[in-house]
Amino acid sequence: MKGQKSGVGNIEARNNKMQLVACLMRAYLSCLSPGFWLLVCLPLMGGCSWFFEADKREGEEKATLDLPSIPYQTIIKPKVVEDSTPEIEAHLKAVSSLIKLESRPPTSLNALYHRIRNDVARLKQALAEKGYFDGEVEFSLAEGVAPVIVTLTFTMGERYKVSGISVVATENARERLPLTPSRAAREVRFHVGDDVDLSRIQEANQRLAKYLRNHGYPYGDMAEPEGQIDREAKRINVIFRAKPGQYATFGKADITGLKDLPSQFVRNRLVWQEGERFDERRLEITRHKLMGTGLFSAIDIRPDENAPASGVVPLSVKVTEGPPRTIGAGLKYATTEGIGGQAFWSHRNVFGSGEGLGAMLRISPRLSRAKVDFSIPDIFAPEQYLRHEISATREQNRAFTSRSLDAGIRLEHPFTDTLKGMVGVTGETGRVKRAEVEYINRLIGFPVDMHIDASNSLIEPTRGGRLTAQVTPYVGRSGKDTRLMVSTAKGSYYLRVLQSDAIVIAGWAHGGTITVSSLNNLAPDKRFYAGGAGSVRAYGYKLLGPLDKDRVPLGGRSIVEYGVEGRFKVTDTIGFVLFAEAGKLSSKASPDLSSQAQLWGVGAGVRYYTGIGPIRFDIATPMKRRKDGLPKPIDAAYQFYLSAGQAF
Repeated sequence: MKGQKSGVGNIEARNNKMQLVACLMRAYLSCLSPGFWLLVCLPLMGGCSWFFEADKREGEEKATLDLPSIPYQTIIKPKVVEDSTPEIEAHLKAVSSLIKLESRPPTSLNALYHRIRNDVARLKQALAEKGYFDGEVEFSLAEGVAPVIVTLTFTMGERYKVSGISVVATENARERLPLTPSRAAREVRFHVGDDVDLSRIQEANQRLAKYLRNHGYPYGDMAEPEGQIDREAKRINVIFRAKPGQYATFGKADITGLKDLPSQFVRNRLVWQEGERFDERRLEITRHKLMGTGLFSAIDIRPDENAPASGVVPLSVKVTEGPPRTIGAGLKYATTEGIGGQAFWSHRNVFGSGEGLGAMLRISPRLSRAKVDFSIPDIFAPEQYLRHEISATREQNRAFTSRSLDAGIRLEHPFTDTLKGMVGVTGETGRVKRAEVEYINRLIGFPVDMHIDASNSLIEPTRGGRLTAQVTPYVGRSGKDTRLMVSTAKGSYYLRVLQSDAIVIAGWAHGGTITVSSLNNLAPDKRFYAGGAGSVRAYGYKLLGPLDKDRVPLGGRSIVEYGVEGRFKVTDTIGFVLFAEAGKLSSKASPDLSSQAQLWGVGAGVRYYTGIGPIRFDIATPMKRRKDGLPKPIDAAYQFYLSAGQAF
């Protein structure tokens, strides 16, 4: 924050300039002395074999410069124990350069004193940042011990309060300030009477500048916030000075950098129209949309640097196309499924207009699947996709064994930035065997999907939520039934507890029902199952639910399952989770929601965070291990999971 100017500072500046001139004169005169030329010539002579014979003997160790060092230890403490808080002590230790440089001790006491003096000034500034403008820092040095003990003692003084908050335009602002008092108060987010915190004031200044750019002022900015200090009353009046610049609307977009894609592909993803009020948030949404296609490695969108007199600002959209092909593979392990592998290949620009072609192969003891998909973008409307898919699946688990061939076509339409819908037609044929009974599937489905994604990240969400709902009526034959309808919904929500992502509380829920004449008439692969990865992790794969006399899962016509997980990030790369989950299957069309009918499990896990998402290891245990009269319980004591990405 800006302070009041003083004449003392000008006198000190003139003294510094005079000292600088005197130093330069002394350096110049020293150049004329014989000692100067001796210092220049000796190194040259030392490198010349005419004056000194080069030592060419092998194996002889060269002399090294071994300078002494002065190890030290730093102690930061309050002068009076009651005159401190743990937060302030932690803040001072975090900014102390003495503590940071302890592993690199200085070579002299003078160098150590230099560090100490710098740290004293740094800690006083750190106290002022938290509102303690009268804070003092003293130091003492204990030289008779090894390491040397450096003690920094601080006194906080009384913390200053905010006496007033005002947002005004700078003197040279041409436009009327577009901030109402109530709106400004919402952006500032602190009030009269609050403790002074300079970091909060700077954050408020940045929010105010962003508000200007989000509401029609592409060149809007804020000057440094000012503070009028009343040291007797221990109060500060905070003044924010806005520089709104010229009001502007969106103009024409100039798209550059394209090689294979047509410019219309980019224009179809611009979320603004010419003539609309400028809003910087729309630039970020457009950048996110373009990056989501996977076709670009870099995108830069910004208004023209020069403010046009017309108030219509042109936009520069610079893109760099990335490699269109991707190939990859991965491994996965779970006690419920064993070791599995997956390989995939994709081409995101097959015919030059963003068409996508992909192939995937997944192999595991439980499930093997091969799939080919093809998508056409901007069909009939911008950002509307026509997606085709064909797959062959073999599944073998305790509930059934099946082989099937599926094909489908879907039209995907975005209604908003967070909401999209899909309609389509699918066909499938296959055979399912359970025990000695074989079921035939010959079905045509008409899926209708709605998908909401208001989370802040696809890979590592920490805020917002997601919701997917699907209804699929079928005609044809599944077991003994000729008609059925499957309805499902699944959602998740993420809540960041702190301002950082250190603690996140995440929750999920899944429910579904099948309209069919009888569970026994329905093919086993069309029933609901629970347990394992993507479900209640404490129970085995498809084992949460009713079982027959041979402990084979029967599946259900309805399902409800949910869970909550606490995610704790210890460092940038290491974290851990704690979770609790529950689920219930029913042979009826509506599930039993009573707590006695549900099966619970708890667990913990470790996360290793990488640039492409976390690698997770989870262990879960059931709260109740079911028994059916035999010595060995139905449910294992533990389930282990090793995979990539968060559980949900």
